[in-house]
Amino acid sequence: MQEVFIVSDVHGHYHVLKDALKEAGFDEEEPSHHLLSLGDHFDRGVENKEVYRYFKRLADEKKATCLLGNHDLFLLEFLEGDDRGALFNVAHNGLKETLESFSGIPFENEASLKAMRKRIEKRFPELHEWLKHLPVLIERDDYIFLHGGVDGSDPEWRRTDTHSIVWNYQSRLPGVPGKTIICGHERTAMIRMARDPSLGLSFDDPGAFDIIESEDKVHIDAFTELSKRVNVYRVTLEETL
Repeated sequence: MQEVFIVSDVHGHYHVLKDALKEAGFDEEEPSHHLLSLGDHFDRGVENKEVYRYFKRLADEKKATCLLGNHDLFLLEFLEGDDRGALFNVAHNGLKETLESFSGIPFENEASLKAMRKRIEKRFPELHEWLKHLPVLIERDDYIFLHGGVDGSDPEWRRTDTHSIVWNYQSRLPGVPGKTIICGHERTAMIRMARDPSLGLSFDDPGAFDIIESEDKVHIDAFTELSKRVNVYRVTLEETL
């Protein structure tokens, strides 16, 4: 049996993550405890290298498992030479903070990217391979863990491509019969507001960021860069990660 502590969309907020795990009772020295991240480790926050080192250390010690999110894909694509995509994500998706955290070089313009990539490769030579090998979906017991979503009405949902899995919004897709999907990517506050505008929820309401549970789906993205919270969801597995 394994007690799994699930987080998602940490977005470079290391201290917020550690505080949330402490409050949830996660103990990395307890053999039955395991940490599972559903992706989006980076961007927007400024503690990206600290988040990476923490998850990488625990993963190397077999105490954590990390999945790929769309923001992790941004960093992977940058390391593989996609400067055009990097410029867009620097401007719109918080990649600037990630590249500055890992490289130690301030972003000024497009010319900065080459130096930043070179410095990251030197300082974190294992980062590229780590990102390349992050799984996009894990299935254990009656649970499916992923970042974005799959269309459960498709009998071949397990064949869903990587891009779709990390970008889909599970709240807008059918669940998988007989399974509970636990996902991040879509902020719980936004789900609540979209489902019932008459509730009058706002981002000033702490309850807007709480975990959303239904019979076949659990959404845990707490909009960390705004709420300064990381939701932790716990499940007990017979099949270990």
